Amino acid sequence: MRERRGAAGGLLVFLIYGLFALFSLLLVVIGARVYRDITTVGRENTQVRAAFSYVANKVRMSAEEVELTEQEGIQMLVLSGKIEGYETRIYYYEGALREIFQETEQTFYPEAGETIAETAEFRFEKTETGGLKLYTQDARGNPRSMELWIEGKVL
Repeated sequence: MRERRGAAGGLLVFLIYGLFALFSLLLVVIGARVYRDITTVGRENTQVRAAFSYVANKVRMSAEEVELTEQEGIQMLVLSGKIEGYETRIYYYEGALREIFQETEQTFYPEAGETIAETAEFRFEKTETGGLKLYTQDARGNPRSMELWIEGKVL
């Protein structure tokens, strides 16, 4: 009879260890998924903030003129360069916010621009107060915007 109790007790201990191992594994899997989601959201937010900050700083650093225009069906922000005859163009093309620095009269090739940040969309809009509003979407489709007051610049 004692041998039966010992076998049942051993089986119970084995069952408890098995449940502990199963729940430990489940906890690790859930934790890994949560960590992956947090880092993905953080990366997406960083892309949006980086794009907004980059455009804002470029506008602030530009010489006198900031022009919102469209060329070859692509909306772009054209910043007069500090070097006479050159300009910086910031535009959205093929899933990325891009920038190109080139001569004013040079032919525009959108694929030649340097990628600033990958975003779902990016557009510019002139505000009623003479400022500039930037729009984008994060990877989950949530709209994001930023408004710039352009003091002393012509838009």
